[in-house]
Amino acid sequence: MANRVLIGNRATGGFGLYVSQSGDDVLTTTSAMQFDSRMGSGLIVHSYGQGSTGGLATITHSLGYAPLFAVRWSDEDDIVSGVATKAYTPAKYVEETEDYYGDNYYTFESGITVAVTSTTLTIRNEQLYLGEHANSNSSYKRDIYYAYVIFHQADYTGGRGL
Repeated sequence: MANRVLIGNRATGGFGLYVSQSGDDVLTTTSAMQFDSRMGSGLIVHSYGQGSTGGLATITHSLGYAPLFAVRWSDEDDIVSGVATKAYTPAKYVEETEDYYGDNYYTFESGITVAVTSTTLTIRNEQLYLGEHANSNSSYKRDIYYAYVIFHQADYTGGRGL
């Protein structure tokens, strides 16, 4: 069943313009709508928080559908006296270099990736340095600091978030 549109009176909501989630009956659903004119231009917040991780952070929302979300993150060098001086949107950047003589290789990965499902929001730290030298290997991973907001509205960004 595709999304349904109603302009009029819903028994559970009054007069307005309503667009249901795919598969929901716009007249009777109690699930979050794709659009509800009673909301104005605001989004309804389900949950929010912050944290840090050197690997993977999993936030459980249990909404039963993939919700709209917003995530921002900072590198540990961007935190001064407990306050983020810079914030970035989720993205991953990879740089590979080789030295002049060809015996040292370096890979730098930066950023985070985010995935949302019907039960969780997952934030993966992609900050990584790998060095391969003629006689040794080295690697390290830096902590990232993140903040998130999960909304009641279904995700319409294809998993990119706001």
